[in-house]
Amino acid sequence: MSRINKNVVLALLTLTSSAFLLFQLYYYKHYLSTKNGAGLSKSKGSRIGFDSTQWRAVKKFIMLTSNQNVPVFLIDPLILELINKNFEQVKNTSHGSTSQCKFFCVPRDFTAFALQYHLWKNEEGWFRIAENMGFQCLKIESKDPRLDGIDSLSGTEIPLHYICKLATHAIHLVVFHERSGNYLWHGHLRLKEHIDRKFVPFRKLQFGRYPGAFDRPELQQVTVDGLEVLIPKDPMHFVEEVPHSRFIECRYKEARAFFQVEDSLELSFQGKDDVKLDVFFFYEETDHMWNGGTQAKTGKKFKYLFPKFTLCWTEFVDMKVHVPCETLEYIEANYGKTWKIPVKTWDWKRSPPNVQPNGIWPISEWDEVIQLY
Repeated sequence: MSRINKNVVLALLTLTSSAFLLFQLYYYKHYLSTKNGAGLSKSKGSRIGFDSTQWRAVKKFIMLTSNQNVPVFLIDPLILELINKNFEQVKNTSHGSTSQCKFFCVPRDFTAFALQYHLWKNEEGWFRIAENMGFQCLKIESKDPRLDGIDSLSGTEIPLHYICKLATHAIHLVVFHERSGNYLWHGHLRLKEHIDRKFVPFRKLQFGRYPGAFDRPELQQVTVDGLEVLIPKDPMHFVEEVPHSRFIECRYKEARAFFQVEDSLELSFQGKDDVKLDVFFFYEETDHMWNGGTQAKTGKKFKYLFPKFTLCWTEFVDMKVHVPCETLEYIEANYGKTWKIPVKTWDWKRSPPNVQPNGIWPISEWDEVIQLY
């Protein structure tokens, strides 16, 4: 009996010890390891967020362009705004010292970069190497508008946009071309018939909906999320240009034909060889805009009505200038639907279809409102 009791006691002690050991293992696994892991994740050397699809796509793209000496710079408005808000931190960050991904890991479908085409020395083969690295790439080309009207060169195509997709994130590479007005221009991202419309969500692209014109940015190198990139030296100046960058091309053939017509322009500042220039101030009403004119010898005022218009950039005699985006509507308002037909006689007070009388200046005010030099 005594022997049986000893065996029972020994078995109970063994069972109790095993249960206590299992409890210790469970406690360590589900409590201490979690607590220590949380502490370790905050310790120096850990890297938070660097496994995101966005960051990996950007990293691989930067590796590609760096190895191929493609001089790209970041133009993504969202990322540039974030960099600008944290510029002191970014400026003082060295390569490899970042512990948390704060910029390139922001959720989005695209990251936009750009390059100046005249600096790209090895375009041939770049496309193939990108695809060998795992990217699916799309190249958008179109006719070079700078050669329009030059019969021997008209129709020459140039690259305008590249879209390179890695997994679910895409890099949009905007190709800037130099214009004679000393600014940078990018073309319209127009999809040809054979292109898969589902390749990426094209409607979310921030560049390419229209052609665009930008000041030539000065660049600087910074480290962003552990990656060395070039950005505009004044990031917010570039960002602020984006919504006002829309560009419309001069229709050179029509322009040359139009300027051969005599008495087609009304101009005011007298120059050499009877050349004149008008500068009009537009006044905006609820549903239209208008500018005014005054007949100097009578003081009669005239008002010219126009539908509301917005402004686009274009190139005129080697200058980057603003013109109405709604060009045709503007011309038809002032010259009518038949504006292409030459007119031999033009009276600025009666001929325009949008002119109407607007009163008369009192003689007592002529010295102030009508000044001739």
